Amino acid sequence: MRAVRQHAYGEPLVVEEIDQPTVAAGESLVTIAYGAVNPLDVWIANGAVAAAGPLPRTPGCEGVGTTADGARVAFRGAGCGLVRDGAWAEQVAVPDVALAAIPAGCSDAQAAALGIPGVTAFDCLEAAEVGAGSTVLILGASGGVSTIAMQLAKAHGARVIAQTSSPNRVGQISRYCDDVVVAAADALEAEVREVAPDGVDAILDPLAGAFSEPCIKLLAAKGTLVLYGASAGPSFSFGPQEMYRKNARVVGYSGLPVAPEATARTMEALFALVAAGTLEAVISDELPFEDVNEAIQRIKDNRAGGKLLLKP
Repeated sequence: MRAVRQHAYGEPLVVEEIDQPTVAAGESLVTIAYGAVNPLDVWIANGAVAAAGPLPRTPGCEGVGTTADGARVAFRGAGCGLVRDGAWAEQVAVPDVALAAIPAGCSDAQAAALGIPGVTAFDCLEAAEVGAGSTVLILGASGGVSTIAMQLAKAHGARVIAQTSSPNRVGQISRYCDDVVVAAADALEAEVREVAPDGVDAILDPLAGAFSEPCIKLLAAKGTLVLYGASAGPSFSFGPQEMYRKNARVVGYSGLPVAPEATARTMEALFALVAAGTLEAVISDELPFEDVNEAIQRIKDNRAGGKLLLKP
C-alpha cells in the first residue's frame, strides 16, 4: 500500500509502497479517506517533539476512514503519527479506544478537520469555564483552533472578542464573533478595552511571548488565561499582583496527556454539532499524498488559510 514516510527528522517526506499494517488485539484496520495536517505534525517532522518514537514512521496524528465492517470513524492521538504509524497512508491500524463514530450529516472532510483543533478548542473553553454571560478573548483568531473555539463559545452563550494582527483577515473572522480587534501585542490591551472596558472573563492564547502580559492585565476578577501554544515566544513575565489581586489564574493545555477514549467522546460531541448545523471547520485544501511537503511548507509559512487535508 502507499504511505507517506519519514526516514529522518528535518528532511522531506517521501511517498512509497509499504506492507499492509499488522492489526493487533484491541485494534481496527482503518481504510483512510483523509489524513489531516496539523502544526503538531510539522513539529514532529522537525524532531521538535521529544516523545516521538523511532524512524522510519508514517506521520499523521489524525484521520478518518472506514473499518472492515463499513463504519465511518475518526481518530486522533493514541500515539498515531508519533510513536506508531499514523494516518498518512492508505490503511492504518488504530487502537479501538481512539475510534470516534461519525454520524450522518457530518462529512468525512469535516470530521477530519476537527480532531486536534476541535478537541483543543473544546477542552480549552472547558478549562476556562466559559458559559452563558462570559466574555472571552480569543487570540490568533484566524487559526484552526480559534475558529472552532469562537463558534463553540458563541454556542455556550458567551460574548466573543477575536484578535488578529492582520487586517486582511477581519472579514473571515467576523462571521464567528461579536467584535474583532486588530492589534499586535503592544496595542492589545488598549484595543480590547475599547470594546470591553472592564476586561474579559477568559482568554484562549496560542501565542504567549509578548502577548501574555497584556492578557494578564485584561483578565477580570476570577478570570482565566488558557495557554495552549507559544508561537509568539517561548517565555513571558508579568507582575504577580495582576494575578493575586484578581484571584485570576493561568492554565496550560496540551492534548497529548488526554486519554484516547476521552478524546474520542469529545470528537463525537463535535461531530454532532456539525450534523446539527451549529459548527463548521474551515477547510482550505485537499491535497494528494504527493503534495505532503507542500502542505507542511504552507503551515510553516502561515499560509494554510484553513485546514489542509491529505487523501490517498
